Amino acid sequence: MSKVKLFRGLKLDLKPGERGIKTVPVVNAGLSKTFGAGIGTLQNCDLAWTVTYDEVLYVMSGTCAIKVGDKRYRMEPGDLIWLPKDTSLVYEAGPELCTFFYAVAPVTGSPSTSKTDAYPTVEPEKALV
Repeated sequence: MSKVKLFRGLKLDLKPGERGIKTVPVVNAGLSKTFGAGIGTLQNCDLAWTVTYDEVLYVMSGTCAIKVGDKRYRMEPGDLIWLPKDTSLVYEAGPELCTFFYAVAPVTGSPSTSKTDAYPTVEPEKALV
């Protein structure tokens, strides 16, 4: 039997927390031993962070910026950024909600994806023959 999982993004709680960020690691250490992924939001934040894993971040809606040293990478919908392990950065977002997809490796390198939380999935439909 297939272990494929379908997650409905619109069913996830993506309201940013008090620090202005929210991540929902739907693919985490509970599902994969190597790879993590999820959906997140940024809003009204200026959050310093160091990634202890390789990360790819893809902006789905809104805008945000990633500041690395004296460089600032402004991101819009459709933009994708790779953040190598040990990159110190600042996530920046204004009042507009920014929604993004992220993927990390290894799965246990990230505080969000190293968890083993389960998220609601959707049952597959029967394939048409």
